[in-house]
Amino acid sequence: MCAARRVAALATSAVITLGACGGGSSKPVVALDGSPRIADAEGVVRQASINGITLDGGRHYDVSKQLISFSTYNRQLVPLVRMIGDYVQVGLKGKTVVWIAKIGVVSVDTTGHATTQYQGELVKVKGPQLIFRDGTVLTLAKGLHAPADPLGATFVVIDADHHNVQGATFAPKTETTNNAGN
Repeated sequence: MCAARRVAALATSAVITLGACGGGSSKPVVALDGSPRIADAEGVVRQASINGITLDGGRHYDVSKQLISFSTYNRQLVPLVRMIGDYVQVGLKGKTVVWIAKIGVVSVDTTGHATTQYQGELVKVKGPQLIFRDGTVLTLAKGLHAPADPLGATFVVIDADHHNVQGATFAPKTETTNNAGN
């Protein structure tokens, strides 16, 4: 990468990250406290800059000057340009991205099928939605259902082309006994 491109990329990262910290409104555009975040769009980031982002399928959005760009796992700020090629969820205000959460790195198999993986602590199932402790909300593919009492450690594979969970492994339900009184 040439020096001019590196400087431009760093400047873009700084602007996006600084924008995430600023803003005069007292209410943030997204709570990073673990409350559920329902994405308005999700997919693979194809291009990203302060001028906008493009997700797979050519979906283009403007970027808010107060954008909050973070990792869904630890809710730490992540520069927008570091999300290119990754699977993300976004929150929109009209056609402007106000928050973007990195879900995972995309893998493509030999047939060209793109997937990403996500692992988290499942706290609730609401219809086809899986709601995780960190606030991530993922949707099961049509025809898939969570088992009874699926809460706990959960591993999912997301179909990056169709933007839904194509498979999941739920923690086995365990029971404990107490022999202290015997």
